Amino acid sequence: MEQFNHTLYIIGGASTALEMRETIDLIENPYDCIVNVVADGESCRYSFIEDKQLASHLATSVNKSFIIGFVDQKLRKKFFDLLTANGAEPAEIIHPRAYVSKSAKIGKGNYIACNAIVSAEAEVGDMNIINLDVTIGHNAIVGNNCIFNPGARISGNCSIGDRSLFGANSFIYQGISVVNDCMIDPLTYLNQ
Repeated sequence: MEQFNHTLYIIGGASTALEMRETIDLIENPYDCIVNVVADGESCRYSFIEDKQLASHLATSVNKSFIIGFVDQKLRKKFFDLLTANGAEPAEIIHPRAYVSKSAKIGKGNYIACNAIVSAEAEVGDMNIINLDVTIGHNAIVGNNCIFNPGARISGNCSIGDRSLFGANSFIYQGISVVNDCMIDPLTYLNQ
């Protein structure tokens, strides 16, 4: 196999993983190899390998980065553990049309999609997916491995626990705390 200086592994081949791959084309790209990792028997319109090939492929790259583009928390952990055990570091992908306040703090391995907003003094942990048109309000604190589906709104001063999933167009009222491992249905208004 050819050895690459810096490889980005996008875990997944469709949906959000595809959006991540397309966003790479819009930003300054530090990678000389980008490969999607898909489930056995699946394909992707970009360069891809099957997940059973990942361990051997990791040996071909000097510098390895990754981002996970799907929701399943057990699989996210499996890939995170495999990749970090092989020296890969979480990558950050921020769409050029997203707004991230200068005073916001962003962790590692986050994807922030087109038209997403991370407002003033917000703190976003690691490995989150902040999808299209999502708003993270001022002074909000977001944990790790959270998924915000398109249009979700987190108001100011909210606290969001780890591994929580927010359905499309859900709304979390100002000052609300959401504990770990919550699933908020689409179109839900949460005010207590």
